[in-house]
Amino acid sequence: MALCGQTSPFGPYGGLCLQFLMRGQERQEETPQRLEPLGAGSGAADIEYEQFMKAKEVQRKMFQAENKTIVHQCADTDIIEAAEGSVACIDGNQAAAHVAYALSDCAFIYPITPSSPMGEMVDEWAAQGLINCYGQKLSVTEMQSEAGAAGALHGSLKAGAFSTTFTASQGLLLMIPNMYKIAGELLPCVMHVAARALAGQALSIFGDHSDVMACRSTGWAMLASESVEMAQVNAIVAHLVSMERRVPVQHFFDGFRTSHEVNKVKLIDYNTMKSFINWEAVKEHHDLAMNPRHPHVQGTSQGPDIFFQCV
Repeated sequence: MALCGQTSPFGPYGGLCLQFLMRGQERQEETPQRLEPLGAGSGAADIEYEQFMKAKEVQRKMFQAENKTIVHQCADTDIIEAAEGSVACIDGNQAAAHVAYALSDCAFIYPITPSSPMGEMVDEWAAQGLINCYGQKLSVTEMQSEAGAAGALHGSLKAGAFSTTFTASQGLLLMIPNMYKIAGELLPCVMHVAARALAGQALSIFGDHSDVMACRSTGWAMLASESVEMAQVNAIVAHLVSMERRVPVQHFFDGFRTSHEVNKVKLIDYNTMKSFINWEAVKEHHDLAMNPRHPHVQGTSQGPDIFFQCV
C-alpha cells in the first residue's frame, strides 16, 4: 500500500491501476533531464514497460488456454465474469463475496479485520459496473459503524430488498440488536462473518468463534464453512435457504485461516446461480415490503400470551 503522498501502480487486489496504464502517453512527453536521474534516459523504462505488457499478455493467453478465469479482475482489464467451468485461485473472503454480489440487491458495509476484503471487493465490482443475477449492479453503502450498517440492513429488508453485510468480532456485537428484529420479522437476509476473537483482557485479530457464538440466541440460522470451496457453496445455500424459508442466515468461516487462505476453486457462474433462484419467493418478499400504497400495522406492543406464541 502506498504511503501518504506516494502513488502506487497497483490496485487493492494486485492488478495495475488504470491511471498507471494510461501513463503510456505521458512517457512520450518525458524529458531526458527528468529521466536521467532515474537511470532511464536511455529508454530503459520504456523497454521495461513493454516487456511487462508482453509478459502480461502471455499470462492471459495461458489462462485462456487452461480454461481458467481470474474472476472480476481489477481496473487494469475489462471485467471478467466467471464462465461455466472456470477455475480461479481465490481466498475465502472472495468466495463469499462472489456469491453475495450475485444474489443481493444491497450491501451495507463497514471494515473490520478480517472481513474487510469482502466489502472492498463488492464495492470495487459495483464501481466497475458488474451485473449480478438480478440484472443490476449491487448497491454498496459504507456506513459510520457496524451499528449503522445493521440498521440500514434492517430498513432495506423491510423495503423489499435482498440485502447483505460482512463483519467480524466487535462489529458483529454491534449488530446484535438489529439481528433480533430481523429474525423476529422473518426477513430473508445473509450475513457473512469471518469469525474472530472478541476483545477481552486485550484485543486479538486471530482466535476463536466467540463473536458468532454470542449470536446464538438471536434467532438466526448459523452455517459454518471450513474451506474456501465450502465458503462458496455454503454462501449460495445460505442465500437460497434464507430466500425460500424467510429465515436470516449467519454464514461464517474462520478468520484468516479460511478468509485469507488462497485455494484453487471451481467457480459457480452467475447463470448457474440464477437458475437456483425461487422467483416466487422473490415476489413474496417484494409483496410483503412496507409500502404506502398498501399499508399495514406492525411493530406493536404485545401481551405475554400473544408474544410468546409468536416467539
